[in-house]
Amino acid sequence: MIVEPMGDGIRGITLRYSHEVRDEAGYFANIQKLKLPDEMLRVAEHIVETKTSDFDPAYLEDRYRTVLISKLKEKHAELSKNIVAVRPPPENVINLMDVLKRSLAAERLTAGALATKPTAGRMAVPSRASPSKRSNARSRTRR
Repeated sequence: MIVEPMGDGIRGITLRYSHEVRDEAGYFANIQKLKLPDEMLRVAEHIVETKTSDFDPAYLEDRYRTVLISKLKEKHAELSKNIVAVRPPPENVINLMDVLKRSLAAERLTAGALATKPTAGRMAVPSRASPSKRSNARSRTRR
């Protein structure tokens, strides 16, 4: 616990993450101002002085996270025991590179056969593409 002066009061903080700590105004808004006896103040000062020490956040442990990680590791170890690597039989394995090479070779043979095929004597005449509807619409509006 961290005890520190704050405004007109003393705030005691159980070590929390910053998003869990609220503003002090909500804590001390309804506390009345008191005049304490000097002896009580000396006792309080003595207690605070004897309990004061440096705080190293490296020693702060997130126990929830620690337990969660240990549980996950246990679960992983448990599941790892039950996993057995299954290899497919070699006759069911397809080498994709071999299939690709055969496909390319077949394509080259087909392309080579078409290139050496004699033509029928007719020359190919390029077809006239009919104008699209859009171009017809434009030509009509420009007239």
